[in-house]
Amino acid sequence: MRILMVSEWGACTYGGVASQVNLLTRWLEGRGYDVGVMYKQGYCVDGKHIKVEGILPLDYHVVPPVLWEVKNIIGDVKPDIVHVHHSFTPLSVLAVRACNKLGIPCVLTNHSLPPAGDAEKWVKISYLTPYRWLLRPTVTTAVSTAAALFIKDFLGLEEPVKIIPNAVDTEKFKPPEKEGDEREDYVLYVGRLVRRKGVHVLIRAAGMLEEQGVQCKVLIAGRGYFERYLRLLSADLGNVEFLGEVSERRKAELYRKARVFVLPSLVGESFGVVLLEAFASATPVVATRVGGIPEIVEHGVNGYLVDPGEPMQLAKAIGEILSSETTWRKMSLNARRKAVEKYSISTVGRLYEQVYNEALELKKSPKKLNYIPTAEPGKMLV
Repeated sequence: MRILMVSEWGACTYGGVASQVNLLTRWLEGRGYDVGVMYKQGYCVDGKHIKVEGILPLDYHVVPPVLWEVKNIIGDVKPDIVHVHHSFTPLSVLAVRACNKLGIPCVLTNHSLPPAGDAEKWVKISYLTPYRWLLRPTVTTAVSTAAALFIKDFLGLEEPVKIIPNAVDTEKFKPPEKEGDEREDYVLYVGRLVRRKGVHVLIRAAGMLEEQGVQCKVLIAGRGYFERYLRLLSADLGNVEFLGEVSERRKAELYRKARVFVLPSLVGESFGVVLLEAFASATPVVATRVGGIPEIVEHGVNGYLVDPGEPMQLAKAIGEILSSETTWRKMSLNARRKAVEKYSISTVGRLYEQVYNEALELKKSPKKLNYIPTAEPGKMLV
């Protein structure tokens, strides 16, 4: 089977969607599939990547690609299946439309939630956008129940949406294996430094931990427009350190040695790939009750859930994990177990294999398949 992945961001670049495209591509190639990647942002030099140019020389996702070039690339590749990642870029819309014109089965995966505000308001706005009228894939999937409900309403889909979670490489991200590679007393954040990620709330929690005499560092890895403000906010604190952008190798090492990973997002978190990377590293998590996060983190089992924007709750949860070796060890074992059993690329990859075969069958015979309504990964959500 020849598969063409379509992603705004090249699979060789950093970012949640790009990492998932890269991971799935490598796994499918290992299974013997012929896989290519069409992208617009970034620069990838290997032969399987095909870059489509934007109508303006700006490397930004709102800049549409050249329409005829998208259609020509798909036509030249002649894929059996086109898998479009991310629902809200011009490249996604044009790729799905091109598949419809060329009669090629298309799978669309929604990776996102609204970046701010109530999802219902965004659904109303959808009537004024081209997405609702032009995004008509053969099969639609989403990475979480929250993302599935949103895309179903936003696009006005009558057909069910299949939930297939993000995946993690459990060989790349894993707990310490050898002597001398022990855990260190630090709390870790990895991600973009933007307001909606809530890193400013984490810094306020760090201040509370310092006042309470809790001996731990808070390491912040990543870049973003909010960095200058965050540095000013933490200027008087002795337990916060900014690492900047880190390599993939360094990131895996940070997860492996951290005592706790924190994702303090305020809104718009459809899934959180970083949670899986922490779980695979056997690192307990403290995260907020927003978007799809509660579908991943089990409160009191592999981490703690707190309300968004509440530094006192955040500090208390971090302190509880750090102060009890029994609690930490239980959560650490549960985190690794869940990553291996539920989110490994072999588990998730096989779910996508099923979807590709279903899309091929639907294209041949467009009768709706009968599914049991459920919110379990890999099943249909009606």
